[in-house]
Amino acid sequence: MNDQIAEIMETAMMKEVASAALYHRAAGLTSDPAAAALLRELAAAEENHLAALKKLPEGEMPIQPVPHPDISRITLSEYLIAPDELPGADLPGTLLFAIRQEASAAAFYQDLADVFSDSLARELAVALSEQEREHQAALERLYETVVYVED
Repeated sequence: MNDQIAEIMETAMMKEVASAALYHRAAGLTSDPAAAALLRELAAAEENHLAALKKLPEGEMPIQPVPHPDISRITLSEYLIAPDELPGADLPGTLLFAIRQEASAAAFYQDLADVFSDSLARELAVALSEQEREHQAALERLYETVVYVED
C-alpha cells in the first residue's frame, strides 16, 4: 500500500472512531429517547464504516460513490444553526448537530481528495466523502419530516 493510501486509511479510521465515540457519548447525554436512538444508529453506522475500512485488502476500493440528486442540492446545514454541544438537546437540535458533523466529515474527505496526487487515494477519499454526504442527506430528510410537519 503506498504512503498516501496508508495515510488516508489511518486518518479515515481515526475519524470513524472519533465520530462513533461522539455519537455514543451524546446518546448518553440526551434526555430525548428518540434522539438517543438516532445517535446510537449513527454510532453504529460509523462503526460499520470502520469495520469496512479495516477489511479492505491493500489497494482495493470500497463501494464506488454514486451521485444522488439530493446530495448536490443546497443543504440545511448551510442555513440552520446547530447547537455546539448536545447535552440537553431535543430531537431537532440533535439532528442539526448530526447533520453538521456529517457535513464536516464529507468536507474533510473531499479536502483530502484534493491534496492527494495518487489516483487511488483520491478515489478512496471521494468515496468516503460521498458516504458521509449520503448520511447528511438522510439526516436532512429526517429533519424535514420531523420539524416541517404539516398540520
